[in-house]
Amino acid sequence: MAVLIEPEKILKDLRNLWIDLGRDADVPGGILRACGMTLVVVTDTGADMEELRHLLGVLMHNHPARAIVLRLDGKSGLNAGVFSQCWMPFGKHRQIGAEGVEITAGVTELTHVAQLLLPLIVSDLPAVLWCRGPRVFLDDAFAPLLPLVQKIIVDSTTVSDPYAAVAAVRDLRKQGRLVADLSWTKLTGLRELIASLFDEGTAAGIQSARIFYGGDAPTVSGIYFHAWMERALPGARVTLEHRGEGTRSLRSIVLSGDCEVTLTRPDKSTMEVHCGGRMRRSRMLLLSEEILMSEELSILGPDPVFDKVLA
Repeated sequence: MAVLIEPEKILKDLRNLWIDLGRDADVPGGILRACGMTLVVVTDTGADMEELRHLLGVLMHNHPARAIVLRLDGKSGLNAGVFSQCWMPFGKHRQIGAEGVEITAGVTELTHVAQLLLPLIVSDLPAVLWCRGPRVFLDDAFAPLLPLVQKIIVDSTTVSDPYAAVAAVRDLRKQGRLVADLSWTKLTGLRELIASLFDEGTAAGIQSARIFYGGDAPTVSGIYFHAWMERALPGARVTLEHRGEGTRSLRSIVLSGDCEVTLTRPDKSTMEVHCGGRMRRSRMLLLSEEILMSEELSILGPDPVFDKVLA
């Protein structure tokens, strides 16, 4: 039988945590308790918890929150503990602290977990669910968690079937959920580069756009990019085509119009633009999980462009 955990005890433990931190603080200004949202993070079995704790600590600097980490262990039973993340802003003499709750549970306890989370979510502040792992947003067992939050962030990068991942994200959107996918967030730099080609006239009179990918299937980002290009070029023929073996990745983009423009990515940090016998290089920011999550946590409202891509 699963052991029930009372939310009142967790809240009491959080209060005692701050009392202990305030008493033990060794800086003159003490510790300022900061919270701008509730961030619920669901991780799958086998997640590196040390890596996740470090990532949350970095995110807290710009997005202080009450973090609730739900770790699935594949077993029945519930366990919970509290933790804090404190840091000293540069040039300041007072620490800032954010708080967290770590819950371990099996999938069969998710209905009870949802009941447990409800009083732990900070009232009158945004609540975000970060599905850190492919199973978390593909499995209907996690449905009880969805009504608790205003925004759902998924990462479809590691899903084996990219079309199933896109279908799952679309289904969440059809349910009326505000959903973001880090696979879409990764496209920001590339979309800005394409838009700049349109603005400067380099990609004028486009009649067709061919998007080439390697591997056995396109990435989820590639599927999103194809849908975005179809809407950006309503009069052009836009295709997503296979070219080359190896890992799944975007290989090149060919825009045919007044001048044929070819975009290739020789490495992760560079995009080469070829047009009319000339070539120029554009730097592409290497997007870590921290950068992607920070961008999504900065925009808690709807993304109308992504909504159109999912339509």
